[in-house]
Parts: sequence; C-alpha cells; structure tokens
Amino acid sequence: MMAARIVIPALALLLAACGQGGAPKEADKPAEPPVAPLARASSSLSYKCEGDLTITAVYGVDGEGKPDATIFIRGTDFQMHQVPAASGARYATIYGLEAGLGLIWWEKDGTAMLQQAPEAKIADPAAATTVRTCTVKK
Repeated sequence: MMAARIVIPALALLLAACGQGGAPKEADKPAEPPVAPLARASSSLSYKCEGDLTITAVYGVDGEGKPDATIFIRGTDFQMHQVPAASGARYATIYGLEAGLGLIWWEKDGTAMLQQAPEAKIADPAAATTVRTCTVKK
C-alpha cells in the first residue's frame, strides 16, 4: 500500500510535466535566418580587348545595395566588389588568372583596363599592372 501512495503522486507529477510542453513558446523557437536581398544587374556590356580577347561585364548592385561587377573571361566569371578610384569605376577581386594575383576591372567612359595585383594589395592602384586595355564593342 505504501508503494502505491508514492507511485501515484510521482506519476501525476510526470504526467503534469509532459502536459505542459504542448506547442513551443515563441521564445523557444529557433530564429529564422535573415534573407539577404538578391543582387541585381543593371547593365551588361561586351568589350573588345587587345589580343582578340572579349570580356563581358555585368554591372549592378549586390544584396546590400553596393555597386558590383561580374566579368566573364573565356568562360570563367569573376565576381568583383567596387573599390575606390580617382575616376571611373574600379572593381576588384582577390581571385585572378594566376595564383597569388587578383584582378581589377577599371572602367571609364566606354574604355576599361584589366589589371592584376598581388592579393594583399588589390585595392592599391599603384600595385596594379595592366594586362589588357579594352573598348566597348559596337
């Protein structure tokens, strides 16, 4: 009889605890990850470069509203972010055509320069070497 008196209250407490769970409270639910806005392209231009190279550049804004560009060179795309320029628009990425060298795309008034620079100095115009000069295809 004594065992029954102990088991029944313990069972009642256990059932009561299970019954309180129910649907999770708002505070217990995991937060939904924020959804970043999508990048938007605003224009696409093809350039004729020295050495019979064609480069297509797609200009737009990234998910945070900052200007960006993607250039396509021989089937490979390079996504670039805007970096400061004395004039025109200058975009850069640490990824390039050669190991350790990033790419810079510097565009102004229908002409552009494809440049390379060491990854650590990608934003420094003085560190860049021009690989090709280009003009918009007509």
